Amino acid sequence: MGLLLGACTRLPAEEARGGPAAAAASFGFAALSSHGVPLGSAVAVAPDRLLTNAHVLPEGLTTLQAQRGDAAVTVTALVLARSPALDLAVLRVSPGVFKPVPRQAAAPATGQRIWAIGAPSAGPALAEGVVEQPDAVLAGRGPGFIARIGALMGYSGGAALDAQGRLRGLVTAQLGAGSSPALAALTGLDPAVFSPSRDQRKVFVLSIDAAIRESNRIAPPGLP
Repeated sequence: MGLLLGACTRLPAEEARGGPAAAAASFGFAALSSHGVPLGSAVAVAPDRLLTNAHVLPEGLTTLQAQRGDAAVTVTALVLARSPALDLAVLRVSPGVFKPVPRQAAAPATGQRIWAIGAPSAGPALAEGVVEQPDAVLAGRGPGFIARIGALMGYSGGAALDAQGRLRGLVTAQLGAGSSPALAALTGLDPAVFSPSRDQRKVFVLSIDAAIRESNRIAPPGLP
């Protein structure tokens, strides 16, 4: 899912103000880019560590830029590791810039409301939806859950949060994408931006519990 933070109508921090995603969008969200090219989203899970989807990072990329959701600061991020099992990559940043988002490892319940943060080229930077399938495994992506939520291209690697602002997972894949990726490649926009039914889009969310376990395995805390 492509990302261009500067082209959003509003910043994630502005979109989320006053709601359950406010703190995460302001201080725990990162927009990733390399040489000015937008890549995807990330979320802070430690003062010096971000998680994102491996599929948003080009092969061979070792350093990139991470801009905080309030656009107040941009720092260099180092790719520590990529998972061979999950759609996951671990990034290291200087501490003191991002604030870790509180986590809830338990699986969500069917019908539970969730919020997702992203930075699409056009359209909202915040989406609200509902959990449809609380226990799912997507081949090549990992375990997690499926939600109906209007997460656009630009949300991949970003946070999926519950009503208490706790991190439940990483927005990872649109299900039944059809021609959207091809159209997006041509236009730079997610066609769902113009669709009134985008909130019915099915999205797979990688479980934060699985993501944390795997990140600690492939890049143990304290890794130089």
